[in-house]
Amino acid sequence: MKKQKEKNLFSEFEPISREKWEEQIKRDLNGADYKQKLKWETLEGLTPYPFYRSDNLESLEFYQPDSIRANINSTWKRCEQVSESDPVKANSELKQSIKGGADAFQIKCDISYSDGALSGNMIGTQIQSQKNFDNFVSDIDFSDFKLLFESGMNTPAILAMAQNSGTTFKDAAFFFDPFTYTAKHGREPLPTEKLTNVIHQLAGKNDYKTLCADGLFYHTSGASIIQELGISLAIASEYFACSNKENLNRTAKSIIFRLSAGPLYFPEIAKFRAVRILWANLLDAYGINNSLPLHIHAETTLQNQTLADSHNNTLRATTEAMSAVIGGVDSLMIQPFDSPFSSSNSFSSRIARNIHHIIAEEAHFGKVDDPSAGSFYVEQLTEEISQKSWEFFQLIEKQGGILDALKNRVIQSEIETTKNSKLKAYATGKRTLVGTNNYPNSDEKLPEPVITTDYTDSLETTDNSASIDSARLVDSLSENLRNSLFVGDLFASYLEPQKVLYTSLEPFRAAEAFESIRHRTQKHTKSTQKDPTAQLVPVGSTKWRKLRATFASNMLGCAGFSIDSPIGFESVESASKKLNPHSTDIYVLCGADDEYPELIKPFCEEFGENGVLVLAGNPKDKEAEYRKIGIDHFIYSGMNIPEVLSEIQDQIFNTEKPSS
Repeated sequence: MKKQKEKNLFSEFEPISREKWEEQIKRDLNGADYKQKLKWETLEGLTPYPFYRSDNLESLEFYQPDSIRANINSTWKRCEQVSESDPVKANSELKQSIKGGADAFQIKCDISYSDGALSGNMIGTQIQSQKNFDNFVSDIDFSDFKLLFESGMNTPAILAMAQNSGTTFKDAAFFFDPFTYTAKHGREPLPTEKLTNVIHQLAGKNDYKTLCADGLFYHTSGASIIQELGISLAIASEYFACSNKENLNRTAKSIIFRLSAGPLYFPEIAKFRAVRILWANLLDAYGINNSLPLHIHAETTLQNQTLADSHNNTLRATTEAMSAVIGGVDSLMIQPFDSPFSSSNSFSSRIARNIHHIIAEEAHFGKVDDPSAGSFYVEQLTEEISQKSWEFFQLIEKQGGILDALKNRVIQSEIETTKNSKLKAYATGKRTLVGTNNYPNSDEKLPEPVITTDYTDSLETTDNSASIDSARLVDSLSENLRNSLFVGDLFASYLEPQKVLYTSLEPFRAAEAFESIRHRTQKHTKSTQKDPTAQLVPVGSTKWRKLRATFASNMLGCAGFSIDSPIGFESVESASKKLNPHSTDIYVLCGADDEYPELIKPFCEEFGENGVLVLAGNPKDKEAEYRKIGIDHFIYSGMNIPEVLSEIQDQIFNTEKPSS
């Protein structure tokens, strides 16, 4: 009886057709087409509409719910970055994190090499010898914990150390991606034949994930969701191309995707769902069983982290983590809120770790498999991302693969276009960074950014000679490491940087242009012992002077200027009598557009000799006229905020503009 009632619960309501819904929406929009009026330009290669129905799913080409849901886990590994450089201290950090509830750990132990250098450098935790590695993993049972080694081209040596260790690693992954090395450094890490040999030997080694498609790097360089997935597929395809037919299955089992968890909530959910469909398609293309699961490791993005109002970074990371978990990632690393300006510490690491606990234990995100399934919006986004990412992958393949696409600057050009669009959106306020390009706290003093938080030290060497058999590279490295040789003695066998032939990609943070301006103001304040001050002069229409004063205070606060904002005045003359015309650096006229022709001349006469004159509002075709009267700058919605603020600083400080 109860089931019958549930079944008929909505039977008295007549179904509403798409046409009726669209008619109602059109009436609500006063006749406008909702597909144009409410279309969202995401800057991610997606243009979702605000309205979807079940019939949107009927003609989807990539829509494969079973291939998604079969491999989506409701739980995920709660990953934490290891920050200590000393292996013994890093071991203590691991133990402390385990007590705090982390069950996966990301360890940077990569190497770098420059032409002409006597030796290379190790970046991150200094695991330079077998003893270092053994100290790092000492007295920990890893049967329930995952290790993710950010080891790059140093992976053969770290894998050899793991092989030598008496510790059993049930679950380990290595971020070895020689193709992304090329994108980072502009050169291939090894001659082609040697690289193919290394890839072949790493594939399937000890059942670890040893081949990484590092889409995260391209995201941090400006790539869209579509480009990030398309490039990741191309890297995976390159691994398959380096394998012979008999080893394709083994290669597939060795691949891990490292992806960003970006700021767009629903598109990011769809991204993680889409990548499983794309993976199944790629396996199909190579004749591999498409039910082989893909391991997805995600990291919350550093791209939108800020120095200003830095606790907002925790809020950003929380929504990004939610997207990743709902999308079904296997492991997730949440960046601490102070990553842009501080080395990781126990407090910020604990706060990041607690985000995992809150969304798992309090929000119960781990209780339902694929919770976004059935959402017409998310399903449609999943389809659109799948289709467009596959097309971008095909674009790369038509170039001859990932390396040829990099050599021909196809990837760099596409990413540069997307990056510039994103930077423009932040610069004009179309994308918001709370506390940085909108709602700033102008009294806050920004910390200095940290260029890198990764400890770097020279590679140690011994007087012993290495004996490396390239046909059995990892086993040969294991033997040499057991004989007390160091990475510095061995790395030439697996890292031999070639000539620079490629244009490299550079990571960026969206807030950097604004932070440069704030730091310039702070430097000026320190040298002059005086805060640059903006005096708002709200005059005329009560409505417009309040609106413009609020806007001006918000905009000029982005530069760290001290803002004086009185309630308002009926005339410029009364404002001049109340305000001290010699006490400030900037005067901002705030009023209504139709009143400005009568206000600008007296405003310039009263305040023009005492500071920079700014008009709050877009002058449009009157700009030349207003400038002739005496206005120096105009601030309005849609302007390039860093550009205008820099020009105002130039006039106040009488110095060169800072480099961005």
